Amino acid sequence: MRGGAVISEQALPQPFVATMNDGDVQSLVMNWRSAMLGVTIFCTGIVLACLNAQQTERRAVLWLTAFVSAGAVTAIPMVIGFAGAYDRWPGLTFLPTQMTLLFGPLIFFHARTLMRAGPLGRWRWLLAPGVIYWLYQLCAFLFLGDYKAKWAYNDAIHEPIILPAVFFTGLGLTGWALVQVWRVRREYLVWLENNRSDDDRFRPVWLTHFIFIGVPLMAIWAFENILGRVLGFNYFERFWAGFASLFLLFFLSLEALARLNQPFPKMDRPQTRSPHLPLPDPNSTTLSNERDWRAEGERLSEKVVENSWHLEASLTLIDLSRRVGMNQTYASRALNQGLGVSFSLFINKLRVDHAKNLIRREQGSMLEIALASGFGSKASFNRSFKLHSGQTPSAYRDAASMENKVQ
Repeated sequence: MRGGAVISEQALPQPFVATMNDGDVQSLVMNWRSAMLGVTIFCTGIVLACLNAQQTERRAVLWLTAFVSAGAVTAIPMVIGFAGAYDRWPGLTFLPTQMTLLFGPLIFFHARTLMRAGPLGRWRWLLAPGVIYWLYQLCAFLFLGDYKAKWAYNDAIHEPIILPAVFFTGLGLTGWALVQVWRVRREYLVWLENNRSDDDRFRPVWLTHFIFIGVPLMAIWAFENILGRVLGFNYFERFWAGFASLFLLFFLSLEALARLNQPFPKMDRPQTRSPHLPLPDPNSTTLSNERDWRAEGERLSEKVVENSWHLEASLTLIDLSRRVGMNQTYASRALNQGLGVSFSLFINKLRVDHAKNLIRREQGSMLEIALASGFGSKASFNRSFKLHSGQTPSAYRDAASMENKVQ
């Protein structure tokens, strides 16, 4: 395969080269390479179907489905090439399956739609290069003539001119998208920590893993394309990089299926003012001088403990601010400047204190204690407990048991 568009006799090793001139055309053979790629695509399709069937975060899931599907479609020439399809039907050259220019925009759209409110707007123009290149492939596939004409065009125009431009554009778009996904993810995690007590439930871990795995894969892709042109890599040399990319898409889809089971809160939602207080300017020095933010933070803490609001698993900053007659900016400042903590740290610290009391009194299993203390899962309970107490819940229980025995 040359540049993902053309497969010729020179590009395919034996036994894939058929004798196309004497009419002895080989049959399709589903060898182990085609099978590995095909099974991975099939399993990924099942995961995507389950993800869409959940009817949760439909816009974000549709963009993720489009991204993964683009990767699977791009792998089609490799799947059918190992089976000998291009030898049996050489006219498949320029089959419009290469969608690498869409990878970056689609994964960026998924991340942005998942974590930010509002439409994509002008960002949709990022799809233009991918759409144009797909139309170019379609025209070449339909109108260039037989395979000999297509191969001649490939050698004269497509491979020396078009493919390098597509490669560097795709590399740039994908690299840009990885940076943007990292930025919006980082902003989202900070926003969650300052606005929700159940922030662990909404961490887009599949995007984190995609970035950490995608960066080296992108480097391999660049290395393989640049060096592969010099050394003339054939299907055998390209197989493992292609399979690794497909497996990453499967892994990404599987993690998304496990986590995208509820609507994700969105950044940039307008804040609701409380009728009890005017909206303070966060940058106002006058406000800083007039208010004792530590006293305000302690007053807020007393209110939360008095009403046991911290035991509500899905408590948010806007919920708390409305209950105490503050706006969000005021409540956030009372916590940030007054107590030196984010909203999530503040609530989870109170939950851990409550859990400690239950553990010392030996009231229930760890899971029951976690749920009774306001944590949504045992995993988030363990993380917060270790963060705020310096030890695991089990270690704390053992130490408390020893103290009880001594007493």
